[in-house]
Amino acid sequence: MSGFFWNYRIVNTKTANNGEDWYCLQEVVYAENGKPESYGAPCTGSEDMESLRDVWYMIQEAMTKPPLQEEDFVYQPQENNDD
Repeated sequence: MSGFFWNYRIVNTKTANNGEDWYCLQEVVYAENGKPESYGAPCTGSEDMESLRDVWYMIQEAMTKPPLQEEDFVYQPQENNDD
């Protein structure tokens, strides 16, 4: 998959907080055109200390960029309707 990449970004996940702002560090996957496609669960772990250090640098970089909004993503989160 050429052009596919991911990074950490802050995402305003309002659906997780009844429509109110909820900023969360997320792994964001981008489409080949560079648009944010999806995001996963927050993750701050790694398989060893060296790669965890890389994660830390990526997190620091995420803090320098404006937060993404849920509506920026191709795939929108689905509400959980387990009544």
